[in-house]
Amino acid sequence: MEPWISDWTFSKKDAIKILSVHNFELNDDFIILKNEAGGFRDYYETFTLKLSDNDFNRISEKIKTSKNYKGHFTNYSNLPTADYKTTDTIDFETDNHFEREYWTSKKMENGTFHFRFQLDKENKELSYIGSDE
Repeated sequence: MEPWISDWTFSKKDAIKILSVHNFELNDDFIILKNEAGGFRDYYETFTLKLSDNDFNRISEKIKTSKNYKGHFTNYSNLPTADYKTTDTIDFETDNHFEREYWTSKKMENGTFHFRFQLDKENKELSYIGSDE
């Protein structure tokens, strides 16, 4: 029944643990809006959280002041992406989102090593994608 059982039992504690591995801390209460894990050839773990104003502001500021921040992009056809060969982190923003993407040689317990975070400016939602591709 894996990974479906873990989808059903995914908790706030699990989200906090995953985010802390990536140096994102949540200080306030939040709502889990969506959570899914699985895949046939590639494994993905995804979730979306509704954040407090304080957590949203802190995370967006962390991205904007990062040494890896590439700027504000309005041309969606030319967005930066992280290079899997260098495991560099890419931080940037668009009119609608703040984003962080990176690859790492150190895999998480579920085998994921490619990560993308998207912080929705309007809805104050944080989307997480971890994959093994």
